[in-house]
Amino acid sequence: MKKIDKNRATVRLLSVLAVCGLVCVSAVGAAASVKCQPTKGVPYGHRKIANTTFVAFDTETTGFSAKKDRIVEIAGVKYRNGEIIERRTWLINPQRKMPYWAERVHGISDAMLADQPTFAEIYPEFLEFIDGSVLMAHNATFDVGFLQEEIKRIGADLPPNKTIDSLPLFRAWYPEVKRHNLEAMAEHLHVNNGGFHRALADSVYIALILDEGLKRFDDSARLRDIYSDAGGPLSF
Repeated sequence: MKKIDKNRATVRLLSVLAVCGLVCVSAVGAAASVKCQPTKGVPYGHRKIANTTFVAFDTETTGFSAKKDRIVEIAGVKYRNGEIIERRTWLINPQRKMPYWAERVHGISDAMLADQPTFAEIYPEFLEFIDGSVLMAHNATFDVGFLQEEIKRIGADLPPNKTIDSLPLFRAWYPEVKRHNLEAMAEHLHVNNGGFHRALADSVYIALILDEGLKRFDDSARLRDIYSDAGGPLSF
């Protein structure tokens, strides 16, 4: 009897592991599909920073309400061990008009979005891009909140990734700076990537400022050290 129970437990464990090895993403709309792809796992706090892939990301939106407004642009910059290794950006058709005041902030117009894919169409690509990474966003609750709502609308699974909010992280690392927005941080650290307030540009700035901050750590530093300085990671 004990042997049978042990076998059943083994089968159950293998089933759980098989499910955990897949991320299933459903896209709804005209081009509805389901995509399942293997994941590289969620990096835990004991992993060395040097062995961790970060994706600095940013969103541009039609407004400030995650429930009422939509994402019109999302970008990510993949950073690992002192080097930016990949950049991606997606313009997204929000299927609504862009408020004039929002366009004045980021410069994204209705004409620029008219022929772009919907969030449901780009989400599998974004999920693949961030696979196995730790995410980082400035004032991350804003970007994470918008992503959560967009993902819920299309009925897809939320990412398993942890997200570091770079705003409290940079405050902890640079208490001498009066303001910790990206412009002020870039000026303080003398990093320059051109303009601000577009998703890719701001993502690059996050990665560059992260790179400067990581120079204070030695090779033995762990991901939990960054988690601690940022006040803990966020989850979707």
